[in-house]
Amino acid sequence: MSGREFDSIVQQVPCPVYQLKCASGWSISNALSAFVPFRDDANTRYAIDAILELSPRLEITAGVVVPPSAEPEDLINRKNELDDQTSGWRSSGRFTTKILQGFNEQQSLLDEAERHDFMLLGASRSSLLASVLLGASSNKLAIAAKGPVITLCEYQGKPGATMAGMWSQVNRLLPTLDQEDRIEAYRLIRRGGRPTRDFFSMTALSAAIASLGLILDSAAVIIGAMLVAPLMSAIIGMGMAIIHGDMRFLVVTSTAVVKGTVIAVFTGFVFGLVNFHGEATAQILQRTSPSILDLLVALISGVAAAYALCRKNVSNSLPGVAIAVALVPPLATVGVCLSIGYWGLAIGAFKLFTTNLVAIVFASALVFASFGFRPNQGAAYDDRKIKVFQRSLLATGLLVLLMSVLLATKINQGIQEANLDEEVRTELRLYLSELAIPATVQGWNMEEVKADTTQFDLQLHATRALAPAEVEALRERLAEAIGTPIALNLEMIPVTIIQSEKPGSEP
Repeated sequence: MSGREFDSIVQQVPCPVYQLKCASGWSISNALSAFVPFRDDANTRYAIDAILELSPRLEITAGVVVPPSAEPEDLINRKNELDDQTSGWRSSGRFTTKILQGFNEQQSLLDEAERHDFMLLGASRSSLLASVLLGASSNKLAIAAKGPVITLCEYQGKPGATMAGMWSQVNRLLPTLDQEDRIEAYRLIRRGGRPTRDFFSMTALSAAIASLGLILDSAAVIIGAMLVAPLMSAIIGMGMAIIHGDMRFLVVTSTAVVKGTVIAVFTGFVFGLVNFHGEATAQILQRTSPSILDLLVALISGVAAAYALCRKNVSNSLPGVAIAVALVPPLATVGVCLSIGYWGLAIGAFKLFTTNLVAIVFASALVFASFGFRPNQGAAYDDRKIKVFQRSLLATGLLVLLMSVLLATKINQGIQEANLDEEVRTELRLYLSELAIPATVQGWNMEEVKADTTQFDLQLHATRALAPAEVEALRERLAEAIGTPIALNLEMIPVTIIQSEKPGSEP
């Protein structure tokens, strides 16, 4: 009836295309009755217009479903709304509307379709990504229907045909899995994502190794902790659970991740207590400020991990993926920072872990979808699983997008601060060179004290103090460079330059 390659070919045919799912003993005649599950969209409207024009004697019934618990007033309002939406066709005398009542919308539509000669559907004109995220309701009905179904596909013009052709070429390059490989990969991922005693033990051991590596400021020890950590298996399991729409498995893997997170943070806190110096090492600081590049690393790592789990011949690449993306070290960093009282650094480390978590789940889910994993089980679709699939994937995608915006904004702020720092230092060097004063900038800091005034604290090492007029001139130049009025607080640290004579020279 349909498929990725077949759909892309149909979209390139330069005319409307009728896809027919036929039943045994069914034949086409001029006097037929069709049932249309009505949606007020371009797809359904085009299908109705085209089929009425094709068959002058065809009678169409358009139906919508409302719950049995609906009030009589609600039924009347829905009927009036449906009549208004279809008023252009009802004047032909061959078009009627019908309000159906049922708790299961799909089943109610299928039951009504059996009372007619065939069911008419309009093909989706949405993009490939939208079809994956939001589902194709017409395709679900066509697959579940027992009787004849005609699906009308509108020609999308040259741009649509070009895009369909490009996708067809890309689709041929994408890796595929047969059913046996998918079943084996699913079993492997499901087994690895369960919260077992071994899972928690290895998480605690990995966090202990990572904590000691952070305290010792040893990258090699931290890499060893990454190889031991089992959290990646549970996070990848979340991606598989989303694609299958398996709410129970999603709860299991999410529970494993949450409990593993608590264990890793607690382990880091305990080992952080032995950090007698109470200082944040370089390895700790590296994991407290996530950037957009960390998000990209996590996305690519999620793709690589999911790909390696599905393809046996590249499964030996998984240790490299574990090293590429940090999961347990940021959690150990949270615990260590909490133990020494660095709350801000702890929050930054947890942001890094959250960024990696969401990115890996989303990326792995997309890879599983490209390999043919789907939320439907058997011949019929499970509506509940499809909803879990749609909402979970959409939620993780939005989280990735939100984090991308936040991290990109942080990069932009960092660039602005770096540019401002360079402008201030350049202006200071120029002014001091004009005064011919041997001086160096010890440091500076800005803090907004009012809406239109900024406090600027400056420390200089100089051979002499600046005169009041020179200080005022410096304030004006800095205000012009910064672009806002400033109140300058200058701290002069006197220095004396002593030049020793060369050995053997005469006094």
